[in-house]
Amino acid sequence: MSNIDQEVPGRIAALQRALSEAFMDGALIVERTDLYYFSGTDQNAHLYVPSEGEPLLMVKKSLERARHDSPLSNVVPLNGFSRLPELIIGHCGGVPARLGLEMDVLPVSFFRNYERLFASSETADVSPLVRAIRMVKSAYEISCISRAAELADLLMKHIPSFIRESKTENDLAARVEFFYRTHGHTGIIPTRSFPHLSLYGQIMSGPRAAEASSSSGPLGGRGLGPYFSSSASMAEIGPNEPVLVDYGANYHGYISDQTRIFSMGRLNDRLLKAHDAAIMIQDSLAREARPGVLSGDLYDKALRLADEAGFREGFMGYPDPVPFVGHGVGLELDDWPVISREGRVPLAEGMVIALEPKFVFPGEGVVGIENTFVMTGEGLKKLNRFPDRVVFC
Repeated sequence: MSNIDQEVPGRIAALQRALSEAFMDGALIVERTDLYYFSGTDQNAHLYVPSEGEPLLMVKKSLERARHDSPLSNVVPLNGFSRLPELIIGHCGGVPARLGLEMDVLPVSFFRNYERLFASSETADVSPLVRAIRMVKSAYEISCISRAAELADLLMKHIPSFIRESKTENDLAARVEFFYRTHGHTGIIPTRSFPHLSLYGQIMSGPRAAEASSSSGPLGGRGLGPYFSSSASMAEIGPNEPVLVDYGANYHGYISDQTRIFSMGRLNDRLLKAHDAAIMIQDSLAREARPGVLSGDLYDKALRLADEAGFREGFMGYPDPVPFVGHGVGLELDDWPVISREGRVPLAEGMVIALEPKFVFPGEGVVGIENTFVMTGEGLKKLNRFPDRVVFC
């Protein structure tokens, strides 16, 4: 029996408990990451999970692959969208009175079709239940994220030579992506956020890193043009400027998020002091984080520490700072919890969190740090091992 075979039954049971507590009779899971999490396959399919009884996986393509990958017992063909109610009735004896749908990511056209097909059912948003379940990782998931962290550390050891071999930011990105792909990276870093595009992460240097963009994170970058205005550009990497490498590693679908700063030559004292401040903030938050601590309390502390260090302006972005200093990671880059201004989630054992205090200096560049931590009964344990300091090439 594979690890996924062992994981899926417990995940289904957790969802069924949550459905019962939320007075939902069943949930229809279609989002790719959620589908994989609860069924063990990423095939084009719909997973119906009743609040009681066996789930039903209805597969459009490929049925053969889904039956091979998924440990679920009931895997049937879906020959047309309109057959969903018929299959569910045949499996459960009726349609749910209250049906859960992933309303945070579901296209409107899909939602309207579900409303039409399940006209007698009340619909409700199951996304918060799904994300809350996925927020706490199993031992297997933590082992995968730990392997991803090892891959990220291995990459960072090669970055100085990659920088010396690269003329432009885009050259560096190509070398990093080649390294990751040849070490088993899927090439994507899934996110929940709409309309954010999946990419490995961000690589940028010097003043380009401080350019504003539509990125949902604290940093932007020039990018390759207005059609993709963030991350690496065709600009040359210069001496004595910070080079930021923020590329998530991926192992069996699980993500470790990590950022390091490199430089060909010295950086000015202000940038170095700001980087030291970022490390100090990260370490302070890691010491304070314990099961039961509210995520928002960590964010408030990060702001106080940035202010005391004299770097409040530009902390977590400029001119529009983002209202968070960390985020969950797992099968998606933006898992819960978010270490944010509005965060009221009590931290719990098994959560995996990336802390990323960063500073933006217009006209100069970006410094900062990011590491992935797992919450244990005693507090946060750092999974990334590569040194946090600036690396001079």
